[in-house]
Amino acid sequence: MALCLLMSSPADAQSATRDRTWFATVFAGQWFSVNEPSATQRLGSQDAGFQDSYFVSVLLNNVLVSELRTDWPLISPVIDGSSIELEGQVGRHFGLQDQGEVTLALLWRSREIPIPLTKGRFNIGIGEGLSYALARPTYEGAAHDQEPRKFLNYLALEAEFSHPLLPNVSLVPRVHHRSGIFGLIAPRGSGSDFIGLGLRVTLQ
Repeated sequence: MALCLLMSSPADAQSATRDRTWFATVFAGQWFSVNEPSATQRLGSQDAGFQDSYFVSVLLNNVLVSELRTDWPLISPVIDGSSIELEGQVGRHFGLQDQGEVTLALLWRSREIPIPLTKGRFNIGIGEGLSYALARPTYEGAAHDQEPRKFLNYLALEAEFSHPLLPNVSLVPRVHHRSGIFGLIAPRGSGSDFIGLGLRVTLQ
């Protein structure tokens, strides 16, 4: 759906350029999994659905490239008007596990997409980088019946919703994902997913 909106109205990319360089986000999320425990996992291993493990963090983003453009006709409707950002995050886990976490990522953000029948708009962000836990994540290890890892890959997926009545504030549903990249840097199944909501404020 979002991809169709991105490709259907390239002219909107001209009028929806973001005017910001720095912005900060406060995020709160809860552990969520779609995987049932395998037959080899011990009692207490991860169940599907939400768990009593929580994550709160502060994110700071710096816009490195404010407006991408390309002459390639097949991808220009998606690329034109998008941006590249550097994202840093400091957070704390509590509940079933208790440790700090820091992340660093590059993030691609789509152009602004109008929300039909309203004056609001939204964009989609995809971030890829590194995550480091300041202590071994106890529940993350128990949930997958393996030794927990401090260092994992980091992936962020988000949608940012804004409205002209609050031009410097937006709401951000977001997924915070740690993983071993299908066994590349850690055993398969390593990591976690947190789903939550952020409040974002433009700083500059």
